[in-house]
Amino acid sequence: MEAGLVRVLDALPGMVFTISSGGGIDFVNKELADFTGVPFSGKGGWAWPMGADPLELSAPYNEFVGRLSSNKPFKIDMPILAADGGRRTVCVRCNPVQDAASGVTWVGIAAECEPTKTRKKDSDDFQRVVDSIPVPVAVTKPTGDVEALNKPALDYFGMSLDELKEWKATEVVHPDDLSRTIEDQLAAHRAETFYNVESRHLRWDGVYRWHNVLGLPLRDTDGTILRWFHLLVDIDDRKQAELELARRESEARLILESIPAGIAVLGSSGDVEAINEPLLRYYGLTLDELRQWKATNAVHSDDLPRIIDAVDRAIRYGEPYDIEIRLRRSDGEHRWFQVTASPLRAEDGQIIRWYALHVDIDDRKRAEQALAERERESRFIVDGIAGMIAIFSPEAKLIGGNQQIIDYFQRPISELDNWATNGITHPDDLQLCIDSFMGALATGEPYDYETRFLRHDGVWRWFQLRGLPLRDAEGRIVRWYGLLTDIDDRKRTEEQLRRSEAFLADAQRLSKTGSFSMNLETDALVWSAETYRIFDVDPSAPIDLQTVLSRLVPESVAVVLDVVQRAREGSGDFDYDIKLLLPNGSSKYVHVLAHSERNKDGDQELTGAVQDFTESRMSEEALNEVRSELSYVTRVTSLGVLTASIAHEVNQPLAGIVANASTCLRVLTADPPNLDIAQDTARRMIRDANRAADVIVRLRALFSRQPPSIESIDINDVVSEVIALALSDVQRAGVTIVSDFDANLPFVAAARVQLQQVILNILRNSIEAMAEVSDRPRRITLRTAPSSGGQVQVSVEDSGTGPADIHQIFEPFYTTKAGGMGIGLSVSRNIIENHNGHLWATTNPEHGITVSFSVPISKTRFASNSNPIAGSRESSDA
Repeated sequence: MEAGLVRVLDALPGMVFTISSGGGIDFVNKELADFTGVPFSGKGGWAWPMGADPLELSAPYNEFVGRLSSNKPFKIDMPILAADGGRRTVCVRCNPVQDAASGVTWVGIAAECEPTKTRKKDSDDFQRVVDSIPVPVAVTKPTGDVEALNKPALDYFGMSLDELKEWKATEVVHPDDLSRTIEDQLAAHRAETFYNVESRHLRWDGVYRWHNVLGLPLRDTDGTILRWFHLLVDIDDRKQAELELARRESEARLILESIPAGIAVLGSSGDVEAINEPLLRYYGLTLDELRQWKATNAVHSDDLPRIIDAVDRAIRYGEPYDIEIRLRRSDGEHRWFQVTASPLRAEDGQIIRWYALHVDIDDRKRAEQALAERERESRFIVDGIAGMIAIFSPEAKLIGGNQQIIDYFQRPISELDNWATNGITHPDDLQLCIDSFMGALATGEPYDYETRFLRHDGVWRWFQLRGLPLRDAEGRIVRWYGLLTDIDDRKRTEEQLRRSEAFLADAQRLSKTGSFSMNLETDALVWSAETYRIFDVDPSAPIDLQTVLSRLVPESVAVVLDVVQRAREGSGDFDYDIKLLLPNGSSKYVHVLAHSERNKDGDQELTGAVQDFTESRMSEEALNEVRSELSYVTRVTSLGVLTASIAHEVNQPLAGIVANASTCLRVLTADPPNLDIAQDTARRMIRDANRAADVIVRLRALFSRQPPSIESIDINDVVSEVIALALSDVQRAGVTIVSDFDANLPFVAAARVQLQQVILNILRNSIEAMAEVSDRPRRITLRTAPSSGGQVQVSVEDSGTGPADIHQIFEPFYTTKAGGMGIGLSVSRNIIENHNGHLWATTNPEHGITVSFSVPISKTRFASNSNPIAGSRESSDA
């Protein structure tokens, strides 16, 4: 619903609401929300607060639902709960509205019923209601004649009511919009439904402004239209913005067409959206044909993979690209183009589309190729410009060099010619230099070697020496060009890399973490030393995928094959565990983190790390065993506290058995015996005996060491049973138990006995937390309610003295009681987490804390939910 219409409905002096086609209330105005005290958040449905018992609700609710299915206007009295807590009855009028997009919706208005007094509805009241609406409103008769206008409408137009009754014959509505407005109103009158039209209306100062005109029919209880309301919501600013946007888009299109170069517009996903006319003429293809450019011959086959990769990378990473490719002209000739693409981003930084500029550089490319061919000798010099250049004669005499070689040695060329004896070459490298250089001159082959040269400041630095001969047309060597590239930093980096690799190997060995790489095109595997150790494979042995599979248990083989298959299909991250079965019969648990993507050669490659977590897995299993023992100890330590409750629970059915046995003997010894009463008492004895047996069975299960059985259970029954078990403790501590159960909860998947243990632990902690409370009621509230994520929540709220640090109460062995062990809540958290649930605590606004947990809903069985009106079970004291 638009914000303008919402403001109008909120300003109406009445309680207004709308009902969606699904039957839920999806809007209430401010007056109805204030009357009930139930705010409307704008998200989700709004529940009608009923002010009666469920039995009293059924008749009006069923009638209300039945009226909605009739698709006819109706009037009904409905109970409602006011904000002050009092029960009221309101008169509700509802009219259907047919919407082509969403089907039938309903608009309703509610007013508090006044059985002893009726309001006077005269023309003055009606005018006051219309004048109270803060936007222009026109009221027309069913025939379309203007009946009334509110004050904002009169002020906007600057005309009288009589003048505005002739609006069709004046310029009140813009001439370009008049016929369309009249047609929409007539169509709405004929269909007896609302209309929504945008048109321009003349303001008192002669300015036309855009308005959203909403026409709504007012019906009586029989559905007859009494009059029409026409609301004018000013949308001129929005409309002007839309028109300005359209104008700018048109200008942008003209600019694209006027650029004397090819322009292609791509969507955010890379799809071709538009191509300007110069580029279409060049290709001689249609826009639809060029949308399939990857499958056509528009791009030279040698360049197609490069441009596809450039576009894909740009879309993936949001980075511009600049590439030179050959494009096929309409006459079949290929010409070189420089394609530069840049993204257009929205205000939030998201890429809206891409603009690719195509500039013809074919003449420049041909000139470059010709220049390169003519200046072959210059290319040698340019190629070596990154370092020092030395020029030798065929007889090995240094005849020249660039400025860099002079600056490095700070000696003249004539002195540098004696490089074998003048000390500029490191003594350890001198023989290698003589052999390599003289050997190249003897064979005429290029040379390439590394040596150290002495800089003018006495520092030795590593250089790579590469030499190429320049030959004349007959193939004779006319000179040698030598390039001396400073690689000292690289050599140092290589040394650091070697040391880093050694450190990495040590770190992998200490952390039991190895690394691997697998080329998914060739299945070639590369392992680190630690990976060989984890898989117990000889580092000198060849490895492949079969080597990995041979070390896995059958379950892990399926996992690895699935990961390899998904990695072949595309890039992605993988996180999984596998189990190794080594040749010596031992087992290992390994955690794998991997990532699949294309390498620089375009092959899909899977890289990752493997970590041996066998020791931590064994420790975790041992810890779970300890937790299981702690859970059993907690249950056993609860036995002494529950003795009185057990006696109370068992004593009641036993006392019933004794009383019924006495009654049975008495009626059997009567003359004549009363067999009917005897049979009834015997049946009651059987019932009481079964009750006692059930108590014993539940208690045996509670303290049994057998593994829990997961089943579909009613969480309300489980909480009720715990309340009954702890009843003697509750009464002895002077605590009031209040239960607030949601009767419509689905069943949960859990172990009944373990949930009872958790609830009992939390309940006992709440009772003990209120032992010292004397200035307020000792009250514990147990609630059940649905939770998010397909779970059911149980909460225990007390009014006691909460701990100083609520975040530590679930830590093992943390306790605030002198004789406490500090394991109850820790074990409880472990039980709930093993149920895939969550246990937490929050501080209450005034006193005490609330401990809550949630467990998953059972997928096999659910509790019934037949009441469509939301409600909750009222709290009761035990």
